[in-house]
Amino acid sequence: MTSRFLSFVSILSIGLLNTASAQEAVKLEPGMVIETSITVLPDHYHFPADSSGAIIIRGDSITVDFAGAVLDGALSGQLPDEFAGTGIRIEGGSGIIIKNVRVKGYKIGLLATDTPGIRITESDFSYNYRQHLKSTIEREHIDDWMGYHNNEYDEWYGYGAAVYLRRADGAQVDHIRVTGGQNGIMITEVNDGLFFNNEITFNSGIGIGMYRSSRNRLQHNKLDWNVRGYSHGVYNRGQDSAAILLYEQSSENTIAYNSATHSGDGLFLWAGQSTMDNGLGGCNDNLIYRNDFSWAPTNGIEVTFSRNQIIQNRIEGCWHGIWGGYSFDTEIIGNYFSNNEEHIAIEHGQDITIRQNQFVGGKIGFYAWERESQPTDWGYSQNRDVRSQNFQITKNQFEDVPKPLQIRKTDTLEVALNTFSNLASIELTEANEVDISVNGFFGYTTLDGLSLDGNWSKSVFNHIPESKSSEDAVEPPALIDGWLGVTLPETHPQTREYILVDEWGPVDFRSPELWPRSPRKQIQQEFELVGPAGHWNLVSSTGIDSFSVRSGSVPGSLTLWRSDTDVVDIDIQLEYSGSRVTDRFGEVASEGQPFDFGYNYFFVPINWDVKWFNYSEETDPRERPEAFRALINGDPVAKESTSDLGYQWYRSPAEGVEQDHFATVVTGQLSVPQGMYRLDLTSDDGVRVWVDDVLVHDDWTYHAPKLAEIELELGGNHTIRIEHFEINGYSTIVASLLRIKEVH
Repeated sequence: MTSRFLSFVSILSIGLLNTASAQEAVKLEPGMVIETSITVLPDHYHFPADSSGAIIIRGDSITVDFAGAVLDGALSGQLPDEFAGTGIRIEGGSGIIIKNVRVKGYKIGLLATDTPGIRITESDFSYNYRQHLKSTIEREHIDDWMGYHNNEYDEWYGYGAAVYLRRADGAQVDHIRVTGGQNGIMITEVNDGLFFNNEITFNSGIGIGMYRSSRNRLQHNKLDWNVRGYSHGVYNRGQDSAAILLYEQSSENTIAYNSATHSGDGLFLWAGQSTMDNGLGGCNDNLIYRNDFSWAPTNGIEVTFSRNQIIQNRIEGCWHGIWGGYSFDTEIIGNYFSNNEEHIAIEHGQDITIRQNQFVGGKIGFYAWERESQPTDWGYSQNRDVRSQNFQITKNQFEDVPKPLQIRKTDTLEVALNTFSNLASIELTEANEVDISVNGFFGYTTLDGLSLDGNWSKSVFNHIPESKSSEDAVEPPALIDGWLGVTLPETHPQTREYILVDEWGPVDFRSPELWPRSPRKQIQQEFELVGPAGHWNLVSSTGIDSFSVRSGSVPGSLTLWRSDTDVVDIDIQLEYSGSRVTDRFGEVASEGQPFDFGYNYFFVPINWDVKWFNYSEETDPRERPEAFRALINGDPVAKESTSDLGYQWYRSPAEGVEQDHFATVVTGQLSVPQGMYRLDLTSDDGVRVWVDDVLVHDDWTYHAPKLAEIELELGGNHTIRIEHFEINGYSTIVASLLRIKEVH
């Protein structure tokens, strides 16, 4: 469609137009090539585009002032996962400035390659591409996991981006806004850049991501709620989402004064595949200074296989405050940790300094350990000494941390000049050369049989020797002229309970939402209304017997009761009035204008009987189909029943079943109202599906996780049979039934 559209428009080169000066307002045309400075005539331009770009810019020292123009690539009725093409494509040239533009409805909002010194400022790249997520409140889905581990050939394109820069040394991106998309600013082979005062919030992937990019400064940015893979109290995997991503030899970057809360990871740093292959390099010598990484579902900071400085950050309410697997020569100094399940967890770390931090609440203060063996395909562990050893834990405060130290299979620890209060235990298992002396243990002389001789046994908080401030551990990064504060608005809830992720990513509280706060299959269900202040009224409902109230305020709450039936079929329509509303797709309803919203949920219970079989070369499902059929008609190695067919296996699925070369046979019984349904089935490897003995899906192949959407007309009682085989590696069978339309 795009190439046909572009074929009948003229491709204009502004550099060749003698009638326009740089000061004239120029009307954009689709496919326009801009080669000199211009000011754009402000308008809403609907320009669907392919990867060539709706607008193309090339040349040196060009300033394009879009003067508030909107570049929109969305076709009528398109959903965000269908967006395609590039809005602004910049091909080479140095010193280019882009400002005052709004770009939406594309796979990539702005793409710049080989553009040293580019500056992008005062612009909005919201509501570009994002995936349609398959995870639900009850269960995460493997298809939603992202993978940023390789980008040598721009594999990151597949996940879209608001702004994507490659080979753009000295780039500056400031005062841009990105929301309602998947990824914000993604850079590859960009060095010595400056990224500040940007607001990249409420996206379903990455805030700012770097690959092979060094000596950049990320400062004073708001990078909150870049998250997926979270359901409060159910799962908290993050699925590789993060406020800040550093991958593959991204070193000597300064990450300072940012708010990076409520994201999958606050900071996700990984050395890179080249380091994993040969043990060399890493994402080293990055300074992570005075950021807020609180309320991450997974890790406030993840730093692995690398050497870094983590100074004076706030990390509160995460699963892990810092996950530092295989870190070395790393300094963790002067940080505030509060109510993380594990404040610092490091496997196979070496030469780590943990000094002058404050640990409050949570479960474990510092956990160090090593695994029994190393993966055979890791060149890293084959080429390096990866023993867990050499930790210096000094001058920290542990307050109300039940287990401040959990040390397993680790050698050489110095634990000195720390204070401990209200602890339950300290664990030292296979820990050698551990010196715990000259610490303050309030009210303890022994602990779990560990002698505390040489330590204070009474309140010593006033007796700790004077020491240098943690600020002296590093020269604080200079503030940038015109920097903005990064504190979250008070209207935003500040705990993980308000990471609300639906099929389009995190709820942004700018439109009213009716959010379930109890299991959705219960007869009595509790809901919370979140969003801008206003009032709601019940318009209509189906499948509900009664409501606690039929109108109320936002924020607020609602209780409903439904009939005691196995099938849950609920639809609620509400009307809101009050504050200005911006919906999940960027559409605006002014203050006082009625805004319709609601909630629907359909669930049909399926009782699945699951059987597993080990197969061999003689019963191979592809090469010996008759022998395989005889195998699965016999006695299984293992079996179970489940109402949730959501298997994801990295190892053996059950006792007696091999890790590889096994078969799964699943039979499910269901009863549904007459209608059209879709069976969403993810498989790895081969799979076949029958409904009432009719084959409806056949993918009997060796394949990576693959989603099949199988449309079915159903009504009454049915039997679903699924046959699956696994060859090797990861394996999965995930199935759910959705209703798509009724038959009248």
